[in-house]
Amino acid sequence: MESRVAIRTEKLNFIYNKGQDNEFQALVNVDLEIRREEFVIIFGPSGCGKSTLLHVIAGLEKPNRGKVIINDKDLLKLDKNEFANFHRRQIGIIYQAYNLIHTLTVLNNVALPQIFLSVDRGEREKKSLELLSRFAIEKHARNLPTELSGGQQQRIGIARAIINDPDIILADEPVGNLDSATAKNVLDILKDLNKKEKKTVILVTHNPENLSYGDRVIYMKDGMITKETAKHYKITVTKEKGAQEAPMTQLEQVMQAYQGLKSEQINILIMPFKATAFAHHFLSKRNLDETKIFEDNMQRRLMKQMDSEDFFKILNRPFQQGGVGLDKRTAEKIVSRINKIIILAYFLAKKYRQRKDSDGKHIKITEEEKAKKLMSYLLYICQEKELALPERKEKERLEVAVLDRLANQITKSELFKQLDLPYKEGGAGLHAKTARAITEEMELMLITLYGIKP
Repeated sequence: MESRVAIRTEKLNFIYNKGQDNEFQALVNVDLEIRREEFVIIFGPSGCGKSTLLHVIAGLEKPNRGKVIINDKDLLKLDKNEFANFHRRQIGIIYQAYNLIHTLTVLNNVALPQIFLSVDRGEREKKSLELLSRFAIEKHARNLPTELSGGQQQRIGIARAIINDPDIILADEPVGNLDSATAKNVLDILKDLNKKEKKTVILVTHNPENLSYGDRVIYMKDGMITKETAKHYKITVTKEKGAQEAPMTQLEQVMQAYQGLKSEQINILIMPFKATAFAHHFLSKRNLDETKIFEDNMQRRLMKQMDSEDFFKILNRPFQQGGVGLDKRTAEKIVSRINKIIILAYFLAKKYRQRKDSDGKHIKITEEEKAKKLMSYLLYICQEKELALPERKEKERLEVAVLDRLANQITKSELFKQLDLPYKEGGAGLHAKTARAITEEMELMLITLYGIKP
């Protein structure tokens, strides 16, 4: 019976320049198991060993120690001819730099792997044209690769990788040189290959924006697998009350992957997530281009590269002139809310006040002070949205639940349950709309807090 495991590594170790002054161990006892038809992402900062691991799995590098088992075959026990035949039929590789032969036409680049399988010219050209048509580049079949855009060249690379119908697709930073729109197109192609054609896909990336495509994420650091997560980061709407878990969960995964970095470095890495969360929170019924403008400038606002006045101008400016196209009142309201969130987030992140006591020491900010500020803001939001305000006894339970969420002792869905649960049953007894508004506001506050230096 065929194993459900497509790839397995055992105690993989790989050392560059072994025995030399610049010796470097890129992989340290890596154990990995990937099931058939999985879309797995290997994720981590530059130099963590993720590309080396992919190259060892592909057979492009030989480990110093360990095993690589692919489709029940031990790669290290295959002779040269067995390995070449196995590799051509079972594995397709996509590179960041495309690795196309610039002196061959697009058609011949795609057909190249078929030549090594001795497929006759007519059949291989027919299959190549079918793939080029599928990826909307058939009209460029007789062009040279250098005459095409980066996105088109990467699609050629994908077509070449799958022309022999391999079971496994290995993609090494395939969208690293592409703009966001083209990158999405390439990632969608890989997703289709996984979902529709049941290919096992392994994608190496350092970009946290790509994590949502995976069924599973393998986190690497210093040549070791530090963590694995499955499906928590996929952007889905939960059944309960339509609440979204994804933005916060994605951030948690990224933060843990980069926990060795300084808070300032982490803050920069997760800035795209923060901007997307703000766009999701404040924008509705805006097209993708307008949302992109908002997100780009929201990043600048969060990084203190833009003041609130200039941010307002961008929001209020017509789309045709490079703005988001919001009316003046809406733009003012959003800017005011965002200013309050940023100010409060920095206050919550602080440990001490600027001023000093009589002994010359900075005065510590108490948890009670933070709770009071946070509660004041949340009640202000409820009032602004004309929602039912909690009574005194309800406020006490609201504060407890909110502080538990702030300390990450409960999840987003658990916070909502506590706020929505009737008072007699131990909850805060808030109106459902009020509970939902406070829950969403808390998530945005937590996202803003991530990576801020105390």
